Amino acid sequence: MTALRFPTQQFRSIPSPTEDKPTSKSPRIGIFYTHCASVPVELWNWREVNPREVNRRSSVYRSICQTLTQEPHRFHERNRGITIVADDLSFDDKHKEVVLHLSDSKLHGVVDGAHTLDAILEAQKQSQEDGWPSYVFVKAFVGVDADQIAEIAGGLNTSQQVDLKSLENLREHFDELQRVLARESYADSIAYKMNEVKPVDVREILYYLAVFDCDEYSKTKHPVALFGRKEGIVRRFAEQAVDPNTGGSFRVLISKAPEILRLRDLIEQKALTFPIGRYKVGKGTRVRSQTHKENHLVFLNEDVSGKVPLGWIMPMLAGFRANVDWQTPPGTFSWTVPIDELLDTCIEELVQGIQDVHENENSRPEYVGRNAIAWRMSYNVVAQAILRWQLDRERRFVRK
Repeated sequence: MTALRFPTQQFRSIPSPTEDKPTSKSPRIGIFYTHCASVPVELWNWREVNPREVNRRSSVYRSICQTLTQEPHRFHERNRGITIVADDLSFDDKHKEVVLHLSDSKLHGVVDGAHTLDAILEAQKQSQEDGWPSYVFVKAFVGVDADQIAEIAGGLNTSQQVDLKSLENLREHFDELQRVLARESYADSIAYKMNEVKPVDVREILYYLAVFDCDEYSKTKHPVALFGRKEGIVRRFAEQAVDPNTGGSFRVLISKAPEILRLRDLIEQKALTFPIGRYKVGKGTRVRSQTHKENHLVFLNEDVSGKVPLGWIMPMLAGFRANVDWQTPPGTFSWTVPIDELLDTCIEELVQGIQDVHENENSRPEYVGRNAIAWRMSYNVVAQAILRWQLDRERRFVRK
């Protein structure tokens, strides 16, 4: 028999509602949160009862890893956790630990949440320099009849709902986006459906586009609230797509999708030319960690040495909304200043400003992405660079 210990401050044991007079041997469920760093590695050996193999290439797995490393303090809110069937469970009040006893690999183990477990154990291998503020929800069944184990596992693993982006794809609402991107090198790298094994999720595309929405945002109102809320963006896209005659900002944004996506990768590429290697991307990993040595920029189709955190990229990318001449011509927009020229004139100031916010936010990049100062600063830097470019152009014209 294997005993696995899970540190926790609070534990609840709930008896089965069908038991009139529950005893210590009656079916019950134990629920608790435990620190991700303390999840026992040995739990990995207890996955035989799970009908799914772990697919590290799936969009679901990538989303788990992204939240775990870039927004660890939100992990327990966004992840449904790990479900375990055990032979017995108890709570060690002295040591504040839940103890799960597992004896038969065909009956006990992880019936749901293997992808979550794998991501946690992989993250545990990285150094944890300033701690790791991530917790995972654990639900443990005990006293379950042997003939019900497979039913429980099967039910949990087939209950996944079709997500919103897949529903929109079925309705063919992504057709225009697919048409606009059809000639790009990454056109076949975008996942429009649930569980497609492709490097880019369409929700990411919509996220990058949404920060340029001049119907929704202005020089004083910035898209801070969008950070980490991709489903909300898809929902807004869906609302606009219901009636194609209403126009909507996404139709304008999609017309410029190739340029916006290229800009996103150019920002990361050029930011890496500055000495930012000591800054963190996520828990325990830095911009130029070994794991980021060959970071592929999909929209440029180039490899770079290093990875800039999304919490840095999004405010800087959104800053270039200051360069948008919205609905000019109607149905699309134009850039006030050629985007490559503008980026070269302001990228250093953008990176320096983001570094300052990063340091003020205790070196947590996910906090940078939620800091209104980062978004406002980036917009102002780009706006000032546009004014300098226009003044220089006027001076050159006068000299002629």
